[in-house]
Amino acid sequence: MPVTPSIRWLATVLLLGPLSANATQSIWVSQATPASALVDDYRHQRCPKTPPPAYTGHLQLDSKYDQSDSSKSRLTAKQSKDTQRVRQQVQYYISGLIKAGEVFQRAKKAEEANVALGCLSQWLDAWGSQSALLSDDASKTGVAARKWALAAIATTLLKVRALSDQRYQLSSVQQRWLGQLSAKVMAEYEPRRHDPSIYFNNHDYWAAWAVAASAMLRNDDRALAWADVALRRAIGQITAGQGDYAYLPLEVARGRLAADYTHYAMVPLTLLVETAETNGRPLTAEERSKFAALANFAARAVLEPKALPELTQRQAEVGTHKMVWLLPFLNRYPQHAWARRLYQAYGQDINGYSQVGGDLKPLYPRLN
Repeated sequence: MPVTPSIRWLATVLLLGPLSANATQSIWVSQATPASALVDDYRHQRCPKTPPPAYTGHLQLDSKYDQSDSSKSRLTAKQSKDTQRVRQQVQYYISGLIKAGEVFQRAKKAEEANVALGCLSQWLDAWGSQSALLSDDASKTGVAARKWALAAIATTLLKVRALSDQRYQLSSVQQRWLGQLSAKVMAEYEPRRHDPSIYFNNHDYWAAWAVAASAMLRNDDRALAWADVALRRAIGQITAGQGDYAYLPLEVARGRLAADYTHYAMVPLTLLVETAETNGRPLTAEERSKFAALANFAARAVLEPKALPELTQRQAEVGTHKMVWLLPFLNRYPQHAWARRLYQAYGQDINGYSQVGGDLKPLYPRLN
């Protein structure tokens, strides 16, 4: 079998391993929460729920969108039974991890807190020890599903680490598995950075966040630097509009889903901005200005879509879960007028997003 550039990249990353010369910092500081005070030897707790079998098979998955539709805004009539089966197994697993994390953060008793963390650790070890989700046999949608899974898993762990006051620690199995998944995602998305025929869009932003979240868990500054490249390229794509806003052309090209995909892109981009600012790669004044203008567009696309000439079709409703970016954004930029207006209108309904580990509000207790 010929050695492809992506395989060379993967081999290089695995050989070099994490780089700890510049220690990484999580975007979420450790908190001495009521639940964290209850943590003891959670790894020896018996988890009452058995994880689903580790999924080690192919990732030849069908897209949910009709590929003949140039805007990719029309859902396909049907996905294969195999695609549905794989999606359900992976989604059930990720939902279990998120549930364990949220049970922990609400725990009032020591047994409840430690069983929740024990379940989280045991479920992760169960899939990590079997090298789940690492198959080379992956379609374009399968590649996307892998990075979404890593984003959800790694963000869940970042959140639990913060809310447990660092008492939850990765096992060696978890460290290795996250590193393998991260290297795989980098290998699959690296070629997209160099091929002008491939759109660089929300998929790349999410891949970068998945890698960044894993990097902060594993103290891997090299991977963090890789993720930062995507952030800078994304900011370079932001295009000035007719007023106080700017937009991402490839997301606006999604027709009736333009507002929806702008918010979808804002989630990883905002988290990547936080990562950059926290880890010694701050945005320039020009980059901050462009990002603020993009937030204007995202908010106005929901609050007054008819005022934006770039939105040429009636927009589909944006789910409040995709507005979760408002939490870290307003925490950093509390005076941003349009983001504040959007949060005032929808903030009570922002209650988490599975791709970023569920509810993020506990990480921003001072946000009002």
